[in-house]
Amino acid sequence: MKAKIAKITNFDINCDITEKTYDGVYVTYDGKAAVIGYTTKVQKMRAMFLLSMKLKACETAFEICEKPVFDTCGPMIDMSRGGVMKAEAVKDYIDRVAALGLNMLMLYTEDVYEIDGYPMFGYLRGRYTCEELKSIDDYAFDMGVEIIPCIQTLGHLANYIKWGEASAFAENSSVLLPDEEKTYHFIEAEIKAVRSCFRSNRIHLGMDEAIGLGLGKHLKIHGIQKPLDIFNRHLARVLSITQKYGYEPMIWGDMYFAPENPDDYYETDAVIPDYAIESAPKNVEMVFWDYYHDFYEYYDKKLVQFKRFPNTASFAGGVWTWDGFAPNFEYTLKTMDPALKASIDHGISTVIATMWSNGGCETDYFKAFDGLAVFSEFCYKGKGCTHDDIYAAAEHIIGADRTFIDAVSTFHIGCPGADSVGRGMFYCDPLINLLGNGVDFEKAVTVYENALNTIQKYSSHEYYTYYSLLFEITKLKADMLLNLQKEYKADNKLYMSHLANNTIPALQDMYKEFYKLFCANWHKHYKPFGFEMYAMRFGGIDLRLQYASEKIKSYCRGESDCIEELEETILHNAKPWKFASNFMNTCV
Repeated sequence: MKAKIAKITNFDINCDITEKTYDGVYVTYDGKAAVIGYTTKVQKMRAMFLLSMKLKACETAFEICEKPVFDTCGPMIDMSRGGVMKAEAVKDYIDRVAALGLNMLMLYTEDVYEIDGYPMFGYLRGRYTCEELKSIDDYAFDMGVEIIPCIQTLGHLANYIKWGEASAFAENSSVLLPDEEKTYHFIEAEIKAVRSCFRSNRIHLGMDEAIGLGLGKHLKIHGIQKPLDIFNRHLARVLSITQKYGYEPMIWGDMYFAPENPDDYYETDAVIPDYAIESAPKNVEMVFWDYYHDFYEYYDKKLVQFKRFPNTASFAGGVWTWDGFAPNFEYTLKTMDPALKASIDHGISTVIATMWSNGGCETDYFKAFDGLAVFSEFCYKGKGCTHDDIYAAAEHIIGADRTFIDAVSTFHIGCPGADSVGRGMFYCDPLINLLGNGVDFEKAVTVYENALNTIQKYSSHEYYTYYSLLFEITKLKADMLLNLQKEYKADNKLYMSHLANNTIPALQDMYKEFYKLFCANWHKHYKPFGFEMYAMRFGGIDLRLQYASEKIKSYCRGESDCIEELEETILHNAKPWKFASNFMNTCV
């Protein structure tokens, strides 16, 4: 473990260490020798991590006593929306999870594992073999980390259903067909497959966001029925299968919270209908998930509602990895500080730190351990956890101080997660501004310039070149989106000629260099499947930049009377989130 900590933190512990049994994590150092105490393997790893952190900070004497406030806490990493992490990379990831003292890891696998009898399940998606999953589970077990399978048994199965193999048991393009025996044969095959790979007796069955339930093939066969009634019958059948395989199941809780209108789930004062609580099966854990709200009252009220169920309630928050090419640490901290305090107040025992990849795994999960430190430090320090505590752990595990962490987070320009402003800047067409007037481009130029000035101080950091290029690109794009249309309207052909002949070619070179870095990092940690979309995205960016350059040159030479795209008025009601949706729909 000492060697693993040295590898993770790039710091060797050079002192004698005595070990003892302790209820939690204990570390003391007197200037010469250290004593560490722990009960579990991950607590031993955390003790070593904390000792390393203090010694690296040149502290000469200290004592640390910690006891986790959550029984189970750790990340859920999304393997289904683009990138499937290689088995060896998952093991490397587990080492870092254990170093923070986290004792659980969920692999979110919609269709990226093998199922006997269903050859199209995970086809061309980089699905895991059973042998790979067993090796991950064995490694995690040795580290004291529980691997909990996280699958889908109702919705979120579009990548499988599209092949047609499931046509006889599909409700619509992404949801399975309830009340159909072939559906339950398939689900049993899913559960049997993961049961053979993992030791854990816990399983996450998904069951969230089953859009269109009861309105597709089920409607044609059975007529109009309440979606919640369909859901409950389906869940009861699935739970009977999990019981057969000795599982203790959990599901996402949104379908019960908003049985009539999905938007109700996000309303602060929404109340779960009594009939929803009364009709829910009692032998399943309900997971309340939210990543978007930054005030305690919201989480408090939601947990009050969830605790009306006789079922065990858990909480899933978010480490913001799904909003572009850099983790959004600022928004992670802003949302999870009140969320985790509320979870402590309500006695929640299981906390999940979800790390989604909705946009296609643009942010490598290895770049987001600063956000995971929010969860680890609240777990071990409780409501007494400070932001300084979080930064200290985050700095030690990513190898750079808080100024670097904060600079990277400004990729999002201080906007809430899911606004996708940084990603929008990166992808936005130079002639067709889908970001609209919803973004302050002048501010963005300044923010990215300041970030670059900070990142320049970390030239030895592993991700220095990656982030330097990312911010150079977005700074130039922000400047172009700020000025191009304005200078065109002013007929400033000197500006436009320089842009077409100098700025755009330089920008193309930057994109190509960034693509090489992104490609190398992807193939270091992930299987090749899923990367194909980035060849198309980056290729599209390059060709559109080339097109813009040629069109501007033609205009400057007097070969055309106008640039039609720049004649359009940019509307004030255009929103950044609309850009993300529009771009992804046309690019992949």
